[in-house]
Formats: sequence, C-alpha cells, structure tokens
Amino acid sequence: MPKTNNSNEGAVIDLTSSPTSQSQSMPVNGSMNFSLNRDSNFQPRQGARKLVIKNLRKTPRVSPEEYARSIWIQLDEAITAIFAGTKVPQSLEELYRGVENVCRQDGAADLFEKMRSRCREHVQTTLKAPLVEKAATGRSNVEMLQLVHAAWMAWNRQLLTIRSIFFYMDRAYLLSSRTEPTINEMGISLFRTHIFSERHLQKNVLQGMCDLVDFDRKQLRDLMDPTLLRHSITMVHEMLIYTSEFEPKFVRSSELYYNEWADEQTLSLDLASYVGACEKLMDGEMARCELFNLDASTRRELQAMLEEALIKRKVGKLTASADLIKLLDEDAVESMEKIYKLLQRVRQQSRLKSAWETYIRERGSAIVGDEEREGELVVRLLALKAKLDLFWRTAFHKHEELGHLLRESFATFINERKRTSTGRAHNSKTGEMIAKYVDMILRGGVKAIPPSLSGVGDSKRPPSALSALSSGRAFGAEDEDLEAARGDEDSEITQQLDQVLDLFRFIEGKDVFEAFYKKDLARRLLMARSASADAERNMLTRLKTECGAGFTHNLEQMFKDVDLAREEMASYKSMKADRGHSDVLDLNVNVLSASAWPSYPDVHVNVPPEIGRVIDEYDGHYKSKHTGRRLTWKHSLAHCVVKAKFPKGNKELVVSSFQAIVMVLFNGLADDGWLTYGEIQATTGLSEVELNRTLQSLACAKYRVLTKSPKGRDITPATDRFAINLSFHDAKYRIKINQIQLKETKEEIKATHEDINRDRQYETQAAIVRIMKSRKRVTHNELVSETIELTKKRGHMDVGEIKQQITKLIEKDYIERDLEAEGQVYAYLV
Repeated sequence: MPKTNNSNEGAVIDLTSSPTSQSQSMPVNGSMNFSLNRDSNFQPRQGARKLVIKNLRKTPRVSPEEYARSIWIQLDEAITAIFAGTKVPQSLEELYRGVENVCRQDGAADLFEKMRSRCREHVQTTLKAPLVEKAATGRSNVEMLQLVHAAWMAWNRQLLTIRSIFFYMDRAYLLSSRTEPTINEMGISLFRTHIFSERHLQKNVLQGMCDLVDFDRKQLRDLMDPTLLRHSITMVHEMLIYTSEFEPKFVRSSELYYNEWADEQTLSLDLASYVGACEKLMDGEMARCELFNLDASTRRELQAMLEEALIKRKVGKLTASADLIKLLDEDAVESMEKIYKLLQRVRQQSRLKSAWETYIRERGSAIVGDEEREGELVVRLLALKAKLDLFWRTAFHKHEELGHLLRESFATFINERKRTSTGRAHNSKTGEMIAKYVDMILRGGVKAIPPSLSGVGDSKRPPSALSALSSGRAFGAEDEDLEAARGDEDSEITQQLDQVLDLFRFIEGKDVFEAFYKKDLARRLLMARSASADAERNMLTRLKTECGAGFTHNLEQMFKDVDLAREEMASYKSMKADRGHSDVLDLNVNVLSASAWPSYPDVHVNVPPEIGRVIDEYDGHYKSKHTGRRLTWKHSLAHCVVKAKFPKGNKELVVSSFQAIVMVLFNGLADDGWLTYGEIQATTGLSEVELNRTLQSLACAKYRVLTKSPKGRDITPATDRFAINLSFHDAKYRIKINQIQLKETKEEIKATHEDINRDRQYETQAAIVRIMKSRKRVTHNELVSETIELTKKRGHMDVGEIKQQITKLIEKDYIERDLEAEGQVYAYLV
C-alpha cells in the first residue's frame, strides 16, 4: 500500500513510492489465509487532498535547430541520390519520421524552402541544360518532343520519391498553406517555368505535337508515334498549358491544313469523291480527338473549322446543278445523302432545291414528251416517282421543303399540254395513259405488271404456291399455299393501284382520265375481261375517296347495270326452261343505261337470220316486261364463242360479233372455196373500215383461221379473196381472237378527246353562269380566277379559252358587258 499522510490539511499522495510488502501465509492443507494489520485508531479522510504527478520524460539533450540541421543533411543526401538515380542511403521511413519531427518543431517552412531550392537547381542544371544544347544542334521537332517528354517523365518519377519522403509536410503544412504550393504543384511549376518557358524548347514541343498529328493525317505510319502523342497531350494537360499554349497553335495549324486540303481535293476530285473524302476526314478528326483525349473545346473548334473550310467555302461545288443532276441520274443515293448531311451541318440544305427541281422537271418533261415511247409513259413515270421518293426519304431525310418541291415539280410537268399528232388539243396525255395502264393491270392482273415494277417474286411467294398456280393444281396441304399466293397477287395489284393513284393525284385534267377509264371499264365489264372483281371494286372505292361521289356515280351505275343484266338473263332463261323452249345459241344480253355508259356509234351490220331471230325474241320479252323502254342493239360491242372444225382438230374461237358474222359465211363453201372481198362486204353490210379491220384480224394476225390471196399484211378490196385455213393448228383448245375489240383506233382516241373538250366547254360555261348568278356583277379578272378555281379539278382551261366561253354566253344573252362601269365588268341577265 502507498504511504498515506492522514493529516487533515492538504494530504499528499506520492505515486513514485513502492508499495509495502504484506506478510502472507500459506497453510499446508492448501487453504489461503490473509492477515491484515489494521490501525485501531483509523479515522476517515476529511477535507481536500492534493495529487502530485511527477514527469518521467528526460529533458532533450539536442536543441530543435541542431536537430533540423542534422535531418536536412540526411535529406539532402537522399535528394542527391534520387536526382543521381542511385539508391538512397537512409531508410525512407527514417527520413519520413525526421521530416515529421522537424515539422512538429515548426521547421516546415524552412525545410520546404531548402527542398524547393534543390529541386530548382536540379531542373535548371541537370534537366534544362542538356535539352538546350541538343535543341541548338538542329534536331527535329519530334525528336526534341521525345527528349522533353523523357525529361518530364524522369522528373515525375523523381518527384514521386521526394513527395513520399516529404509526404507529412505536403499534407500537414503545404496543403493548408495559402501561399505555398504542394509538392506536385511545385514540380509542375518548376518544369514549366524553367524548361517549357524556354522559347526554343516550347516551339519544338508544340510543333512536334502538331507534326505528329500531320503524320497521322497524311497516313505516314513510319513517322507517326501515337504513344508519344498521347503522352505529350497528357503532359501539356498536367502542366496546365493545354488551353493557353497548345490548343491555339494546334487549331491554327489544323485550320491551315483544312483549307489547303479542301482546295486541293476540290480541284482533283469529282463531287461524289469529294463528299466521301470530306466525310472520312471529319470522322477521322473527331476519332483522333477521342483517341488522344483532346478537350471538348478543341473538338468544337475543329468541327467549326471543318464546316467552314469543307462546306461553307465549297458550298458552290456541293450545290452545282450539273454535278447533282449527274448523281441523281446515277442513282447515287449514298452520295446524295452525304451531300445533304454536309449541307445540313451549316443549315444550307435548301441550296439543293434548284438542282432538285431542275432534275425533276427535265426528266419528267422528257418522259411526257416522248411520243415514240408513249406506251411506256406510266411505267417510266412510276419508276421516276419511286426513284425520287427514295432520294427524298433516304438521302434527304424527308426534308419538308424538298418534299413540297417534289410534288410541285411533278404536278407541273405531268400536266404539260400541247397539240400532238393524235389530235390531243390542249389535253395532257398523262390522264389517258394512266387510265390505259390501270386497264392493263385490271385486265391482266399480276402478269401484266412490268417486271421493273413488280414486287411479286420468288422472295415473296412460296415456291409451292407458284408451282400450284402454274399447274392449276391445289389440294390438301397445298390449299394454304395457293391462298397465300393469291393474297400476294392481290396485295401486289393493290400496291400498283396505290402507285398509280399517286400519279393520278397530280393530274389537273381528271376528266381525261375519267373518259378513258370509263371506256376501258365498259369493255372489261361487257367482255368479262377483269382479272379480279375485288380489284375493280377496290379501284372504284379509291376513286370515290379521291374525287368524290360525283366522279364515280356513272361508274357505279355501270356495275349495277351488269348485275341487273345478269339477274335479267337468269330470269329469261328460267322462263324459257319452264316453257320447254331451248335455243341452239346461248344468248347473254347486257342492258345498259345510256346516260351512264360511254356513247358508241351505230355500226350497220347484217346479222345472220338464226341470230336475228334469237335477238328479236329477247327484245320482245324485255319490252313486254319493261313498257316504255327502247333497246338499241350495239353489235360492235358483242362477242361470242364459235366452235370450229379444222382438219387438224376442233377449236373454240372467242371472237367479236363482226368476226363471227364473217366466219359463218364460209360454212356453206367447199374446202377449196373462196370468197372475194366484195362478196363478204355485200353479205355482211359492214363498212370498208370495219371490214378491213375484221378480215385483217382473221387472215393476217397471229391466229390465221382464214387465208388471203394474194398474201400480205394489208387488205386490198379490189383483189383480195379469202378461204378457210385448212392447215390451222394451235396447242390451245380455246383461242382468243377478239383482241381487236380491246384496242382503240387513233380515230376513236381523237374522237374521245374532242368529246372531252366539248364537255369541258359546257362545264366552263355552267361554272361561269353559276358565278354570275350568285355575284350578279363581277369584273373580268375576278370571273376568270373564280372560273379556274371551280373547274380545275375537272380539267385545266387557259385564260383564252375562258374568254371564248364568256363571249359565247354573251351571245346567248346569259351575261352582258356593263359599258358604264369602269374597267371590264360583266352583269348577269335574269
């Protein structure tokens, strides 16, 4: 126990004294007994007690200044060894502890200044002096860049070891100091101040980096050192001179290179090659920025200069009409897209409008005006439209202005009107040819679609379905394939009709299309030549959607007449069957509404008695059922199936009524009998024009069921005579020879256009009267403009033609000129 002073005043405990040993006794049997001598006079402590703690640390033998000097001697030796690249003689941990002790004794400032002085001396002498000497020997910029970068890397390694020794000072003193830099900052500052600030060295370093970039741009792989360039960019970043020193010089050198490159390539490359090279250059420059960690500001500067040098300064080359039109002719969609993207960068894509419009109008006008290839007009227009749509969607990215210009230019050339050799006065032939193309598709189906426009092929239809269609067999598992093939055919026809309607929308004179479509539809319905009833109905629905119910009213009535005629014939045949009457001839009559169907001329022909008797019988039946109606028989539209017996086999011939009437004349002749042209004409009563067409189709066409003497392709009424072709043979049993009925003659086409012009004049006069009736008084210019607006959907009328119709209405006393009013004013006469 410690000794205790039990005095009442200020007791002191001495913690340095040893406790008194206490006696202990250990019994033999292993039990332990403790004896404690207690003072019988013990009294509890009273009052405050004083505790004294004595310092056991010895007083230092060396002063702080001497200790700091001794530590610096060791540190100086270590720094010398580090700079010399030899092993540090002392332990790094001991050096670290020495630095820590000096800093704890407030010697950090003096220690840092000594260390910085040694580093400055090393940079100025050991690092800088050799570099300056080598620069004076005329070494290349890249070689000097390598040397400076090697010195920078060596300095960083040395500085890393120094920092590990002085780490405590760096963290405890320098990091919180407002005036002194950290060791890293000091090292960067020393290298930048004493080495990079040297004018020759700085020039070598910056130009060497630019030279490496030029080597990369020029594909000089032997001279290019990507690792050196990447590390050099990191070096200037770490020295904090990237933005102030390197970037401005690099940007200036790049701008010079871009301008020289653009001038050189413009002279040596065509447009397609130039835009390809531009795209490659721009992509390469941005990729280099990513690869070598150039700043975002540098990328923006380079991109702006690329756009200025390659696009803005060369926008004339990029938008040259002749070069662009050449690319459009060559279907260079990819090159055109590159041009568009380049111009889009500088918002100059609208500069393509001039060449785009010129190309569309020139190529379209050439197609429309090519009379020698008139039959291919619609196919070529569809191909041109598909091509232009592809350019607009893919190359021009659906640019709104270019799309509007496409539609506007297409509408301009497609409605070009001129007087042609076939008599199409003031009418665009496009409407007529579109109607004929639709007729070809609806008659022939998928087979009639030109190969260049057809989308049905082996890649879109199963082979099994194609074989089933060609062989006509489909049963069991092949039913689904056949239905799929039919579905593909229907979709292909629908697609073709959609494309044709795209052209139809551009047509101003839709009355031309209506007239020819109506005539073609009549032939298809009367001769049952439609490939698909669904396609016919589909086309009618589309026309109704495009032009309104008024446009398709007569067309719909034509379908209704055919349906009613079919029901009427079923009723007639049922009535005859109930009465027990049977005819040798299978008669089928279509009763048509004269107001809905096209008008057909009456062609005189002597009908054979057996046919005339059946016709008269049906005529009487119809009139008895529908009182007040009169039937006018149009024999020129009739067709029939004639069974013919030839020495080489029997055939069924699908012929027109005129062909059949001529052919039955040979029934009573001997095998070697002949009929002259005059005899045939006297018996049939046909005009010379119709008889010539009929005999030429029978004796001079593909299927020659008659022979002509003398031989030749033309009919000569004075000398020609005809006989049965006893050697006629064909692999098919049923042969169609009535194609002559499906073709219009030049006279019929001319007559149709004359009817269109006449109807258009009446429609124009009606429009003028409606305007005058509602306005009462109107000026000449207002009347002309409103008339054009009312009639443009049906057909375009020139101002001169409208003036003629105004004059006719004045002569008919519908309107009059107001002579008292100023200017040219018309007044409506009630």
